Amino acid sequence: MTPPQRQPLAASLCLAFATGALLSPAHAQTAVETPAPTLPPVVVTATKQNRPAFETPASVSVVDGHALESGGMQYLDDVAQQLPNVYFSDFSGGPGTIVIRGMGHGDEESDVASVGVQIDGVSLPLTSLASNLFDLDHVEVLRGPQSLLHGQGYIGGLVALRSRDPGLTFGGTAQIDAGSYGHRRVGLGVDLPLSDRTAVRLTLGRDQGDGYIDNRTLGRSDTTGWGSNFARLKLLHRDEAGGELRLALHHLNRKGDNDLFLRSGHVDDRESVESEAGTNDIDYTVLSAEYTRPLDADTRMTVAAGSSRTQWSYWLPSSVFGATNGYDMDLKSHHAEARLQRTATASSPWDWMAGFYLARTDMDRPYLYDYAPYFRSATQSQVDGTTVAAFGEAGWHFAPQWRLAAGLRLTRDRRELEWSSNQNGAVQSLHRDVSNTVWLPQLTLEYRPDERQFAWAKVSRGYKAAGFNIYATSPVAAGDPYEPEYVNYAELGYRIRGAENLWSVEATAFHAQLRDQQVVVQGQGGVTLTDNAGRSHSQGIELSGTLRPVRTLQLGGQIGYVRAVYDEYTRGTTDYAGQQFSATPRSTVGATMTWRPTADWEMAVAVRHIGRVYLQTNHQADDPYTLADAHLSWYARGWTATVYGKNLGDAKYLTRAISDGAGGVLAVRGAPRTFGVSLAYDF
Repeated sequence: MTPPQRQPLAASLCLAFATGALLSPAHAQTAVETPAPTLPPVVVTATKQNRPAFETPASVSVVDGHALESGGMQYLDDVAQQLPNVYFSDFSGGPGTIVIRGMGHGDEESDVASVGVQIDGVSLPLTSLASNLFDLDHVEVLRGPQSLLHGQGYIGGLVALRSRDPGLTFGGTAQIDAGSYGHRRVGLGVDLPLSDRTAVRLTLGRDQGDGYIDNRTLGRSDTTGWGSNFARLKLLHRDEAGGELRLALHHLNRKGDNDLFLRSGHVDDRESVESEAGTNDIDYTVLSAEYTRPLDADTRMTVAAGSSRTQWSYWLPSSVFGATNGYDMDLKSHHAEARLQRTATASSPWDWMAGFYLARTDMDRPYLYDYAPYFRSATQSQVDGTTVAAFGEAGWHFAPQWRLAAGLRLTRDRRELEWSSNQNGAVQSLHRDVSNTVWLPQLTLEYRPDERQFAWAKVSRGYKAAGFNIYATSPVAAGDPYEPEYVNYAELGYRIRGAENLWSVEATAFHAQLRDQQVVVQGQGGVTLTDNAGRSHSQGIELSGTLRPVRTLQLGGQIGYVRAVYDEYTRGTTDYAGQQFSATPRSTVGATMTWRPTADWEMAVAVRHIGRVYLQTNHQADDPYTLADAHLSWYARGWTATVYGKNLGDAKYLTRAISDGAGGVLAVRGAPRTFGVSLAYDF
C-alpha cells in the first residue's frame, strides 16, 4: 500500500491554485495544464459515501485546510462569511451559532441542534468547540436536512471538520500569528511515524486576544478577552487486510471574560459600562475512533465511536440584569455506529448501505438568577437522552448516466428530565420523560451526462426531537415538553465545469416546509425558552462559480437568497406570520479574487455583502453591511509569510441582541477592522 505523502503548505497552495481548489462550492479537481501535478479529489466524509464533492448530490461547500491558513480563517465565523446562505450569530465571543438557510439560531441554548457541528465524526454540543481551525485537513458545510445519515436534528445542515491525518514520514508545520487587539496564536503540528504502517500526529497550540470592547467603568480594554490552549493527538494505522484505524483525542481549555452585551448609546463606540467582566470558560475533551476495511473488492465495513465532555461556565456581569446570572454546565455524550456499504459493479447495477446507530447524552444544566435581597431563582435540570436508530440506502444505476437512490432511517429518541427549582425558598421538583419514534425517508435522483456535469433532485424528511425547557422556573413550563419539529424538504441542483477547469458554475434551489418549528425565545431575566411555531417555510437559491481568465488569476462569485418566514406563529399578542426568521439575512452576495503572478507570491481579496438581518423576535434589525478581507502571502523554501486584513472597511454590524428586561436592547457588535501577520514553516 502506498503511504500518504505529506504536502508542504507552499506546494499545496500552488497545486490548489492550479486546480481551483482553494474555496469553491464543490472542489474543482482537474489541473490547468495536463502535465502539472494535481491534488487528489476532496472526498466529502459527512455523507458517508466517500464521494468527491463535485459528485455529491447536495449543496456542499468545502474549504481546504491550506486555504484556512493562508486566508487567516481561524474561526468558524470566518468560514461562514465566505459562503452563501450561511450566517454566524455570536453572543459570547466564543460559542456562537451557525445559521444555514434560517435554521440554527439559538442552538447553543437548546438540547437539539438544527445545524450540527462535528469533528472527525463526533458531534459537538457547542459551536465554540470547533472555533479554532488550526491543523485541519478541510471543512465541509452541507446545507439542508441531514437526517437520513445523522438522525434527529441537523435539519438546517451540517458543518463537518476533518483533522489532518498523520504522515508516515517525520515532518510537520509550525506557525505563529499576531494581530490587532492583542491577538496572538502559536501552533505546532508534527508527524511521528511509528512504523511503515503506523503514525501519530501531535498538534499543540495557544490562542489569545483582548477582545474588541473598552470598559469605561473598569478602565480596561480586555473584558471580552480570552486565552485558550488546544491539543490533538491522532493515530493512523493501516493493516495488512487494507483496513484503516483512526484514533484521535481532542482537547481545548478556554478562559475568557464575558462583557459582550452593550447598552444602547454605547454600541457604536464598542464601549461597556458594566461593573464586572463576567466569565466565559470552556473546557472540552473529545475522543473519536473509526475503523474501516474492505470485505471484498466492492464491500466495505466501518465501525465508528466517539465520546465528548464539555464544561461551560457562563456568567454575565451582574450589572447587565442587576443580578447574578449564569450557569456552570456539564455535557457528556457517547455514540457508536456500524455500517456496511457496497458499490455497484459491471455485473450488478445496485449499490447499498446499511447501518445501526446508538447514542447517549447526559446534560447537567443549572441556572441561577439572584437578585438579592429581593428575589432568587435557582433551577437544576438533568436531561438524559438515548437514541437508537437503523438506517439504509439503496441506489439503482438504471442507465449509464443515471442513479436513483431510496433511503430510510428509523429512529427512536427518548429524553428524561429531573428538574428542581428554588424560587425564594419555595422548592419544587419533578420527573418527566418524552419519546419519539420517527421514520425519515429520502429519495435522490442523480444525472451525470459526462465528467463535466452533475445534476440531482432530492426530497427528504427531517426532524428535531421533542425536549424540555430546562431553564424554566415553574413545574408547568418545565414539565410540559415542546413538540418535535418536522420538515419536508425538496432540492434541485446542477454543477458544470469547463475544460481544464477554467470555469465552474453551481446552482441549487430548495424548499423546506416546517411544522411545529422549535423557536428559541427570551424569557424573564434573560432565560431562554423553546416555543413551537405552527407552520413556517424556507425557500431560496444558491449560485456560485469560478473563472480563470488567465493562468495566474482566479475569480469567484456567489449569491444566496433565502425567504425564511413564519406562516402561522403567534406568541402572546404578537403575530409573526410573514416575518423573516431571526439571524437570517434574506440575501448574501460575494466575490473573490486570487492572483498568483509567480510561484512565490499570492494575493487574494474576498468581499461579501450581507442583507438586512433581524437579530431577535422583538424586531431588532441590523442594516445591510459589507465585509472585505484580503491577504498577501510569500512562499520560499518551506516558509510561508502572510499579511492579512479582515473587515477592511470597518463595517459596523451586530451579531446578537436581547432585551435588557426594561424595554431596552443589549447588543453584541461584530469584529471591527483587524490586521495580522503570520509566519509558518513546513519541515
